[in-house]
Amino acid sequence: MLDEFFAWLENVQVSGKGKLTDAVRYALNERKYLYTFLENGDVPIDNNRAENAIRPFALGRKNWLFSNTANGARSSATLYSIISTAQANGVDAEKYLTELFSQPAGTILLPWREENET
Repeated sequence: MLDEFFAWLENVQVSGKGKLTDAVRYALNERKYLYTFLENGDVPIDNNRAENAIRPFALGRKNWLFSNTANGARSSATLYSIISTAQANGVDAEKYLTELFSQPAGTILLPWREENET
């Protein structure tokens, strides 16, 4: 079916700068990726997970311009990394940080759940 679809696309008469022209050109340019998705079940159909993972960086980019020192920027990056790791592992970041900061300095409290936790 996919071969037939692309054969049809190659024969569609489109010209100019319309949306149909853009759609046909896009589909033809992305052909190899669609085939890869269909041939390998491990390949996701979209990259939403990756885009959602980097969205906070894109949104926060302008805010980080106001780090006055390298140490301040490093501290912000460290904290952001810890929070992101906790969230990625299903841990409530606020509860985790509250617990972390209530411990004596040097206490190791990893931002992920143990196997037996629910």
